[in-house]
Amino acid sequence: MKSQLNSNKLFHNHAEKYRQLLLILIFTFVISPFLRNGPGEIVPGLLLLYTLVAILKSIDLPRLFLTIYMGLALFAFSLQIISILDIFPASRPILGIIVQGSFALYLGGSAYWISRDIVANPKATLDTVQGGISVYLLLGFIWALLYGMVAIANPEAFSPPLNPDASFLRALHFSFTTLTTLGYGDIVPKGDLALVLTNLEAIAGQMYSSIFIAILVGGYLISRRP
Repeated sequence: MKSQLNSNKLFHNHAEKYRQLLLILIFTFVISPFLRNGPGEIVPGLLLLYTLVAILKSIDLPRLFLTIYMGLALFAFSLQIISILDIFPASRPILGIIVQGSFALYLGGSAYWISRDIVANPKATLDTVQGGISVYLLLGFIWALLYGMVAIANPEAFSPPLNPDASFLRALHFSFTTLTTLGYGDIVPKGDLALVLTNLEAIAGQMYSSIFIAILVGGYLISRRP
């Protein structure tokens, strides 16, 4: 009960707990062209971590999950700082894969629990819409991280190369182009794993949109009942 009250203080209006997450996701997306593997990359990540943890606390998840989640997030950020400082140059590729994999896991866990919370809400509200859009954006970020891992392991997996060491923007651009099924243009998957991931993301994007709309319609009909 105490954790629930503390979470409500973080979100002054508990009924709109997903607004802050949506704004931070949009902010991270907009400023991504200006992040070039420097200390500035840590700031949006920390904001996103803070928001996701506060939201998960408001959902009142088991303490064990929150502990594991926080440990994974701190592990990922610690490795990111080590990578930015270039303390172990020889281990940069492996370190990059571990960092992006850790971020993908904690974003994926957040998307899962937020989706469960949205489905459990019987009525369609503005907060439901904001949460649904946030999950959709999280899917794009998660797949961008997966593409970054593939590009590090196999630089020829995409044509032209994504080069995640230079900027996260190209991976993010390719991910959202695939998620929205706009079709390939400037970047094309070549490797087998890259092809599988792009197909899975396109399927996930289509299925999520259809399911989310169905949930909204069902919630709206419930709210209209006398």
